[in-house]
Amino acid sequence: GLEDDQARSFEAISHDLRTPITRMRLRVEFIEDGVLRGQFTRDLAHMDTMVQGALSYLRDANRREKRAAFDLSSLLQTISDEFSDIGHKIHYDGPRWIVVTGDAQQLERAVTNLVENAVRYGTQTIVRLGEEAESLLIEVADDGPGITENDRQRLLEPFMRGDEARGRIDSEGFGLGLAIAQSIAAAHGGSLTLH
Repeated sequence: GLEDDQARSFEAISHDLRTPITRMRLRVEFIEDGVLRGQFTRDLAHMDTMVQGALSYLRDANRREKRAAFDLSSLLQTISDEFSDIGHKIHYDGPRWIVVTGDAQQLERAVTNLVENAVRYGTQTIVRLGEEAESLLIEVADDGPGITENDRQRLLEPFMRGDEARGRIDSEGFGLGLAIAQSIAAAHGGSLTLH
């Protein structure tokens, strides 16, 4: 269908952009002005990250899941520990052991994307795991400024970013984190909501 065609042409464009970016990186080495060279290098690195992000988003959208049973609580604990190890205030709150069936690698990626957002905008983060009647609820809560009502739905679309992030160049910088997390949740019969 049309969406498939758009995705394919977008993937082709993203792929083709890598060659000129590489060429420009090589040329930048010859710029004598250190400040200018630094600015070009940073911009090219940012473009490269955006292209890689776009490609991995498209690859993920078409990836077949590898489903198996695994301990979700231990996965969430590990993610929390990893962020804690690099100096973030984060802790896991939930049962010690819950076995689920799904794609552990994809779920890890989804939660990591959410935690990256949380630690970027807040100082303290809690990763909670709760059992609902027919489902499990993974909650990533932070004490950051929160997201306005208007932005909530928009931010779940690929390549959209919040107002406060617009002027910033950062590694993720392409508003893909939440869209990826949402598509992974959907692939597991769930959904992602922002509060």
